[in-house]
Amino acid sequence: MIKFIIGPKGSGKTRTVVEMANKALEDCKGEIVFVNGDNRHMVGLNYRIRYVSAKEFGIKKLNVFYGFLSGLIARNYDTDQIFIDGLLDVSAEDPDEIKRFLYDIKKLADKFNTKFVITLNGNPESVPAFLQEYIA
Repeated sequence: MIKFIIGPKGSGKTRTVVEMANKALEDCKGEIVFVNGDNRHMVGLNYRIRYVSAKEFGIKKLNVFYGFLSGLIARNYDTDQIFIDGLLDVSAEDPDEIKRFLYDIKKLADKFNTKFVITLNGNPESVPAFLQEYIA
């Protein structure tokens, strides 16, 4: 399962995704990972959720970020959910790159039964057609 939370900057996407991650602890059988696109400290994130700042690893391309996410799952096959806050903070790619990234993480989600929730700055009404089915 992949869900995108899309909205303008400052619309509460981070707060929403932090609440979703904390709530997921109630039913989660495995590990929850919260990946942040910048260096902001995640106030309110439960300490049992593994927090990772992608900026610390110098990731600048979505294909590299895909490899990073694959490594997180490979480290612990019990990774149940991955929350990504600020996909475009990692890389401001063009729509074709985002489409390829989505295709790749869909394969990860299906193969390892991992759920992804991703925030993205933008207007939900103007997102490309390939993202429409994933908008929460």
